[in-house]
Amino acid sequence: MTPERWQKIDALLQEALERAPAERAALLASACDGDDELRREVESLLSFHAQAEDFIETRPFKVAADLFSGDEAESLVGRVLGVYNIERELGRGGMGEVYLARDTRLDRAVALKLLPALYTTDPERIRRFRQEARAASALNHPNILTIFEVGESEGLSFIATEYVEGETLRELLASGGLKPARALDVAVQAAGALAAAHEAGIVHRDIKPENVMVRRDGYVKVLDFGLAKLTEQTSGEANARVLTQHSTNPGVMIGTISYMSPEQARGQKVDARSDIFSLGVVLYEMLAGRAPFEGETQSDVLVAILSKEPPPLSAYAPAAPEELQRIVSKALAKDRDARYQSASEMLADVHELRQELEAETRRVRDSARPERAALTRGVAGARTAGDGGAALG
Repeated sequence: MTPERWQKIDALLQEALERAPAERAALLASACDGDDELRREVESLLSFHAQAEDFIETRPFKVAADLFSGDEAESLVGRVLGVYNIERELGRGGMGEVYLARDTRLDRAVALKLLPALYTTDPERIRRFRQEARAASALNHPNILTIFEVGESEGLSFIATEYVEGETLRELLASGGLKPARALDVAVQAAGALAAAHEAGIVHRDIKPENVMVRRDGYVKVLDFGLAKLTEQTSGEANARVLTQHSTNPGVMIGTISYMSPEQARGQKVDARSDIFSLGVVLYEMLAGRAPFEGETQSDVLVAILSKEPPPLSAYAPAAPEELQRIVSKALAKDRDARYQSASEMLADVHELRQELEAETRRVRDSARPERAALTRGVAGARTAGDGGAALG
């Protein structure tokens, strides 16, 4: 879809939102003038807008109550779950609680994620989740968090993974955007992880800064492969899926919605290109210090993802090379056929650009060495002359 087409859709959408619901049908009939596709697009956006407002008003409170009712609300520190001795809580959110635990068989630290009952009472849903999580556990890539076990003990479903010390990309971005070289380094590693997963037939579905861990040495680990399948609704719940498929913190949906691809926002089937869009959003945010699609409400963000182009990256990250801006723009194409068609393709571009920036940095550093050496010799010569003069005096 062309930018001009999106502008037309957006203009009509804004006009419709200013009208009372009862007046919108007449407006669309007149403004669309037989353009059925235009009308369908605007009606779809209006529907998403209504669903989002509904969700804000009612859904978060019920979900929050359901998530932490029962045993999951109680800390498990000090308990033994299977072979895991739970030592301390690392965090909790909509996808459950995470603990630091000790694997008593192998005497190693693990991260133990307990899944909330809300997501595990549906046998079909948990079956799909286990199937995908076990497939994800077979992934062997240095930038993918290793899954050791998917199991159940004492009525609690859990995932045991390697324990990574570091901070999430979200925490890293708390102080603002990153320099292009640092952002590219993270993007190269994340794209490598996605490429490996996609080759194995696994789509992440929930790429965002919270799911990218950066170790103290700069090494990146992509988290939660397979977990997004847990929150996917059964067929017939497509509309609910639009707003709940990727909820990580009930009641605070903006951060999650912001990374959805247009096809996710529409409740359509996703493929690897959806992950590419989400990685494009993350890369934009790493450089700009803000997400490309923002709004005062969830529905505003959905509308932006579906119908608006992000602000030029150069406005927030003037130091970003033009090639990097091109990479981000291609990843964020609303038409998935216009995006990178594979994570490997995007990986090749970000990797090549990172090498170019590293080479340029070396050239600048090497060219500065003779100047520093000459300056050092000059200072040393002046000191020698001064010392000699003092001796003669």
